[in-house]
Amino acid sequence: MCFQPAGAGEDANGDDFLADGKMQDNFSWRPGAPLPGIERHTLRKLDVLRDYLDVYFDTVVSDPRLDCLNITLVDGFAGGGAYQNGDEIADGSPLVLLHAVERARERLNRNRKKPLEINARFFFIDDKKNHIDALYERLHHEGFSPQIGREITVIKGKFSEELPDILTSIKAVQRAGRSIFVLDQFGYTDVPMESIRLIFSQLERPEVLLTFAIDGVLNYLQQDSSTLERYRQLGIDDHFIAEWNANKHDPALGRLISQRALMANIQMGSGADYFTPFMLWSPTDSRWMMFAHLSRHQAARDKMLGVHWQAQNSFRHLGRGSLFSLGFDTRLLEAKDALFNFAAHDKQKMIQELLGEVPREISIHMKERQLPVEHFLRMIGNRTAATNEDLFSAIKELALSREVEVISKKGTSKRIGSRIEITDRLVLPLQGTFFPLN
Repeated sequence: MCFQPAGAGEDANGDDFLADGKMQDNFSWRPGAPLPGIERHTLRKLDVLRDYLDVYFDTVVSDPRLDCLNITLVDGFAGGGAYQNGDEIADGSPLVLLHAVERARERLNRNRKKPLEINARFFFIDDKKNHIDALYERLHHEGFSPQIGREITVIKGKFSEELPDILTSIKAVQRAGRSIFVLDQFGYTDVPMESIRLIFSQLERPEVLLTFAIDGVLNYLQQDSSTLERYRQLGIDDHFIAEWNANKHDPALGRLISQRALMANIQMGSGADYFTPFMLWSPTDSRWMMFAHLSRHQAARDKMLGVHWQAQNSFRHLGRGSLFSLGFDTRLLEAKDALFNFAAHDKQKMIQELLGEVPREISIHMKERQLPVEHFLRMIGNRTAATNEDLFSAIKELALSREVEVISKKGTSKRIGSRIEITDRLVLPLQGTFFPLN
């Protein structure tokens, strides 16, 4: 049972909210006190973060000629740095970030002739003094004391207020602004859309991992919510509220329709080119949370999808796995197949769907009967749970059936059945029978 302070209320489902619409925080750290227990959905998020960081570092330094990587890692809601997980201590997000860099330094230099230097800076932010004090204690315990005040900056404050200074600091020492922002807010009001837009407008290579209490938003909507800035910034207007009221009585897909529409609004307002949302269930709060990856580069989105598929993740993705669109779509009420997990049978179904859908997509985006593969990936980047390899597999099948010809970057026709590369071009054969002409 969470303590309910003065000014708090309940939504229609009896969920606890603060007066400003924030959900109650189940986690609290104090120096010298027992650690809060970790919940399963939080553990899964941290697993994804850990796995993605490993893939991230392996990818960005794949060139053996590279000898230096500058990067900034920002944890906007750092907490106390650790959790109790049964009889063991589980790293919180600050330590996941720190240990990921340590692993990368060791792993990537293992068989490297030219040593790789990873210059990583960390900003850990939290607005609660007890959390900051507990984080200092945990950092000392883990042996990171010498880095505090140098590579590690710990800040007591609100993320949105500290962000401008952090961006200035990044731009002062990093030309490309390579950075990862972990924004694991508990509710949905602590990361204004303005903050996310600021990140993507000022940095060339940022990535954002955003937790967003998407059910919390919907549960707390009232008829006059469209007049409040915290909802208007999410694209919630009178039309959105009317659609929500019309569909919310369906216990599953009615809610899904509004979740998708809200995600579409967040995508448009974020300033990110690629927005890849995943859903996870919080049994403690009995609600769905959104865990979204935002970036400016298609390759980053592809790597995050690969992490979920490799882990056969318990996260759910919204829409069909093959091709879909976010936004209001009441047809989902009839389809009854809008959610899937990253499981083997979902992969098989998705691949079959792609074989039927990719030809039309290629045809739509072709100009003068040809289409660069890179352009094709960019055009459908926010509309599929398929990785690049999944899409390449579908293209290869089309090449085998001679419905498309693949041209290499050298301008020569590739042998049928050979591997598809992002640098290839797709050409519509003169005698093709499958593609509709534009």
